[in-house]
Amino acid sequence: MSFDEDTAVHAGGPGVYSCEISPKHWVVAGPNGGYLAALLTRAGEEHLADQTRQLRSLTVHYLRPPKAEPARIEVTTEQLGRSVAYLRLTMIQAEKTVLLATGAWATEREGFAFDSWTKPQADAPESCSPLTAVRGAPSVPIHQQWDIRSATGAVFGSGQPPDLSWWIRPRLHRSLDAPMIAAIADALPPPIFVTEVGPMAIPTIDLTVHIRAELPMVKWEPGDWVLTRFSTRYASGGFLEEDGELWTADGTLLAHSRQLALSI
Repeated sequence: MSFDEDTAVHAGGPGVYSCEISPKHWVVAGPNGGYLAALLTRAGEEHLADQTRQLRSLTVHYLRPPKAEPARIEVTTEQLGRSVAYLRLTMIQAEKTVLLATGAWATEREGFAFDSWTKPQADAPESCSPLTAVRGAPSVPIHQQWDIRSATGAVFGSGQPPDLSWWIRPRLHRSLDAPMIAAIADALPPPIFVTEVGPMAIPTIDLTVHIRAELPMVKWEPGDWVLTRFSTRYASGGFLEEDGELWTADGTLLAHSRQLALSI
């Protein structure tokens, strides 16, 4: 099955959508958080049914890991303005809430422009090592859905700073859209894994993704890659943060993200 099939949602009434949680997107104890965010994004876009409004911001809270079985997504329009629409999204399984999210979809606007971001330096993906070479273990199911290359060559447990860059693309080429951006924002191994003594698991508490590019205007051809950078700067009290950047190879900032996670 393709990414589109794995993230498909089906209308079941006003503001209600059904989906199937695919085990192909599993990590350790449950489905990957970015994959779940993609499902919510898909439901939000189906609910709005307005191609002039692009997802700009999505924040997901992960209450409990869903199981590999059907789920229900309930979508409520909290406000529908002339340019910005605010939605509330809830994923439910066995009549228990497993995810809570809010999202903002908006049209493009004229306004002040400023840019101080710098694309990470990286060798061409064809010359970079695949994820399995730096992980030192077989891939978990989620990583088998993507073509992933290490742009920094860091090896897990090597004692390097938790600041990693990766090239990533879907194994089957598809359009560059908001669900795929949401998925990539949490598809890669946590950078804390390259420290000498890191936690064994990093379950996400919340994930926020801000999409900054006008995605229909971005050049995206078969064979193209997304360059990412993820870093952790602070861990204490059983929690850590992870900041992310997503770029096209030609230097367009697609999105940035932040998540708070448990360190176990």
